[in-house]
Amino acid sequence: MSRKHLLNSLLTLPLVLALSCGARAQEKTRLSVAEETADRCVADAAILPLLGGPADAPIIPVTIDGHPAAMYVSPLFGHVFVHNAGDIWFNQGLTRPMTAQDNVQVLSETTRMDTLQIGPITLHDLIVERLDGEAHQSVSGRPLVGLIGRPLFRRLLLMLDVPHEKLGIMVWRNSPECRSGPSGLFTLAPQSLAMDDRARVMAQIDGRKIRLTLDPDLGMNTLPVSDRANSATTDDLARDPRVVTRFGAITRGVRHRFHSFQLGEKQLGPTEFLVLENINEGMLGASFFQHNVVLFDFPDGRFLFSPSEPRVFQPNLGLHFDETHQGFTSVQENGASAVGKRAK
Repeated sequence: MSRKHLLNSLLTLPLVLALSCGARAQEKTRLSVAEETADRCVADAAILPLLGGPADAPIIPVTIDGHPAAMYVSPLFGHVFVHNAGDIWFNQGLTRPMTAQDNVQVLSETTRMDTLQIGPITLHDLIVERLDGEAHQSVSGRPLVGLIGRPLFRRLLLMLDVPHEKLGIMVWRNSPECRSGPSGLFTLAPQSLAMDDRARVMAQIDGRKIRLTLDPDLGMNTLPVSDRANSATTDDLARDPRVVTRFGAITRGVRHRFHSFQLGEKQLGPTEFLVLENINEGMLGASFFQHNVVLFDFPDGRFLFSPSEPRVFQPNLGLHFDETHQGFTSVQENGASAVGKRAK
């Protein structure tokens, strides 16, 4: 694949629409720099379509042991998870507990996948965690077998472009002219933040610092009710819509709109979080990723993002790996509650 095609297919982020010739010339210069950066520093790349809608988790087509399938992608997870699905079958293995986001333990079996093909990339003899039961979801005629976590990308750059329905996997050259990093790939100057080995970054909610985990699989941003970054009072939360979210078990909370949210030097304005019980850390979910093109630089521990207008025409299918559903509750005077509609 040529570097020019790479840029046209994935890395040409939305240009600022401007009427002045000077502004257009400036955008052309940025595009030229992005093309030159890709040609000089991207040793290889694979570009894949995202199969879901803008609010769905990132889902890519794969081939498992010769069978077409689909898998979620999220850097939050430290494993590759799978389910059996028809002709795609995994051997039983050693059972061990895994902890869901709400601290509920679920069991998995450590086993192996013979071959996993992601675009032109073929991987062999992968250690995976098999979860109980068969896959019950599908997309584009492919069974949704499981999820690819960050271990498969630890030596790579992962570009997630939800606004344009694409995911890119890149090999970055480790040469002197490329040591400034991949920010030159963006046609609009990105924000660049330090990212730890668990895909977490520092942010500020209403001026209070918090470390957030990057999880495009999660439907919305989440915040523990007990976190110091939660500036909402008890009275504030009592007025908010109540929500019920299912991870390993049902988790209750409210949907709260904070006055300000800052990521890097970028002030993103009023932002909604689900303020939940029984979770230990805050997370940045799909409601952020559907409005930004982002790059996970795992080798150098950086997270880059640039705002973008969504251009997705596929409907939302409600597909998430770790969040089976999110409902809204209405509390009656007698204290009874009822789960309302599914979040989309």
